[in-house]
Amino acid sequence: MIPSLMVDNTGMHETQIPRLDLILRASKGLPANNGRLGVLGGVYNPITRAHLTLTQAAAEQFNLQEVIFVLSKISPHKPLFGASIAQRLEMMRISITDFPFISVGLCTHGLFLDICEALQPHYPQNPELFFITGRDVAERIISWPYADPRRAIEQMFETFQLLVFPRRRKLKLPENDLIRKYSHRIHNLQLPENIDHVSSTEVRQRVEAGLDINNLVPMGVADYIEAHNIYRVH
Repeated sequence: MIPSLMVDNTGMHETQIPRLDLILRASKGLPANNGRLGVLGGVYNPITRAHLTLTQAAAEQFNLQEVIFVLSKISPHKPLFGASIAQRLEMMRISITDFPFISVGLCTHGLFLDICEALQPHYPQNPELFFITGRDVAERIISWPYADPRRAIEQMFETFQLLVFPRRRKLKLPENDLIRKYSHRIHNLQLPENIDHVSSTEVRQRVEAGLDINNLVPMGVADYIEAHNIYRVH
């Protein structure tokens, strides 16, 4: 089980400085110098088979020596529903048993640049960073109406690269000089299967309806959800 000490909820949003608690460290991770680190952020409510499919594809196609699953802490002004933070972390731990290159972290912030800052104390070797994300999120990142678009885009893509998986369609970059400048740092992932139907929302809905979820979640997660009576309407 995840030690309760590692999932203390107190004061995690009181600080403006992004902080990451490294819950589990990959047994086969980055080399001593540099290396390539993949980051897959989310709320993992719960972790699904899609998370592992994406991770495996990204690691193989872009030579990532380590991938960290970053669970973003729920904002205090949003209600926590479904699984608790500790339960989400435990399901993540169960899921990565056969993946020695995967780490798990709990972060106070969810924006990519904030996560980058929070990762630095844990990865002093200064690895290349690759954020694994969906096409919809990537589109928001590159088209968001930032106060200073040039500064925002340059800061992001000089800090990390994007590995984008298609959700119903592939990412199409807008025709502008700013994005074109960084197009070499935005990559499309090739997935071995269509996983559009696999989502945390679908898992929760199926559990609530009393339907089987074994084909949607990693081995052991369905049993954990049932044993702890998660996502059922009480």
